[in-house]
Amino acid sequence: MKELIGKWSSTERRQEYIEAYKIALQTMPEAKSIRIKTSFGTVQGYCWKNNQANNKSPILLFPGKSSGTPMWYANVPDLYKSRTVYAFDALGDVGLSEQESPIRDSSDQAKWIDETIENLHLTKAHIVGHSFGGWLSANYASLYPQKVTSLILIEPVFTFQMIKLIIILKSIPYNMRFLPKKWRQGLLKEISGSETIDTTDPVAKMIDDGANYYSSQLPMPTMISKQQMQKWEFPVYVAFADNSGVHDPVKAIEVAEKNVKNITAKIWKNATHSLPMEYAEELNNEIIQFIEENSNY
Repeated sequence: MKELIGKWSSTERRQEYIEAYKIALQTMPEAKSIRIKTSFGTVQGYCWKNNQANNKSPILLFPGKSSGTPMWYANVPDLYKSRTVYAFDALGDVGLSEQESPIRDSSDQAKWIDETIENLHLTKAHIVGHSFGGWLSANYASLYPQKVTSLILIEPVFTFQMIKLIIILKSIPYNMRFLPKKWRQGLLKEISGSETIDTTDPVAKMIDDGANYYSSQLPMPTMISKQQMQKWEFPVYVAFADNSGVHDPVKAIEVAEKNVKNITAKIWKNATHSLPMEYAEELNNEIIQFIEENSNY
């Protein structure tokens, strides 16, 4: 079943990505690097320990597609002032995690996360995800609700609304590696909402390399059902961008507010799908405030 495991286009391209990743990681506070064995491979994680918050549930971060932990460079410094923070590179995607077995469905996607959390001996956590990481978080919360103190979703895909059809259509040639790189970069710009990709920026360079040179074999995410979100008992914060390139934020927020019992939802003005980087300080403050107001631990 090797064909169901993600791979790099070449050893040289993988090394190019790793170098960009390491440079991007240096923009973040120093962390403890952790490697966690799961049924589907080895997960690369990082821990920013807050010794004053040992009795509080930690914050867990899951990145967007084709990015990796360094995408949180603008968020971690504020978040770990409040609580211990963990961040993970998703299995089956770019990053330093190493997929070894096929991930076939939503259950598998949640299982590797749960095995990671179990390995860290965490009982409950505040789960935070951006984009595809938002879906990962929502999917995990639906299958393992007892482990979730609160759920924070930033521009989540396949959660409150299907992604735009044009993005799906354009993503088909995106995975055809023989096509020009500029075609694939065009899709990346459309998703991010940016006119250009500044590859002199270490994080942008890392994401660009990952998007262009890694071929993921993950299954298409299954939409989070209304029945699933109606069962969420934990508090939920959702941030949408009014200039999102992947969905209609107004329609998405309607679904969220109609189906989630305990929800705080906001559309951020003049924001794109890159919301965590664009409004980092303001978003960080809202996340911290939300967590503190909705959790006794």
